[in-house]
Amino acid sequence: MTSGLILGLALIVFNVVLYILGIYKPPTWVGILNYVIIIGGVFYGQKKFRDDELGGFISYGRALGTGVLVALFASVIYGVYYYLLTAVIDPGYMEKIYEVMEEAYIEMGMSDDQVESTLEVAKGFTSPLMLMFTSVIGFVFWGTLFSLITSIFIKKNEPMFTGSTETTEE
Repeated sequence: MTSGLILGLALIVFNVVLYILGIYKPPTWVGILNYVIIIGGVFYGQKKFRDDELGGFISYGRALGTGVLVALFASVIYGVYYYLLTAVIDPGYMEKIYEVMEEAYIEMGMSDDQVESTLEVAKGFTSPLMLMFTSVIGFVFWGTLFSLITSIFIKKNEPMFTGSTETTEE
């Protein structure tokens, strides 16, 4: 839970920086950095659990489960933040996102009618509560995917024999 809290707060700080800078259409590097933060948080949580709670050993399955839980806790924290951002802190935030979407659709060559109908559909799926829910689901999905990979590097099986090769003589 602690690692999930740390990851959730790191993502919130990153998002606040983007918000302060007015980046509503983030460039590719921002998305990559976001994934790096998630991977780092999941890896940190798995490693910390392995080393601090399990004596330095963890199975692949346990590492995977730990990574998913870290992502779940972080996603709930981030989801609550995102809900507060869009519903309380800046209710006009989504209007800025819609403007960016509209510009992107026009650049893609959509007609005005297509742009308008596409934005209406998007608005139906972007209420603050729906954004919170989809944020949690998406985050858990990516956390699971990244955990599948990081668990390979985190797993460390306990040796079957403890290394004691002494024999007792009678």
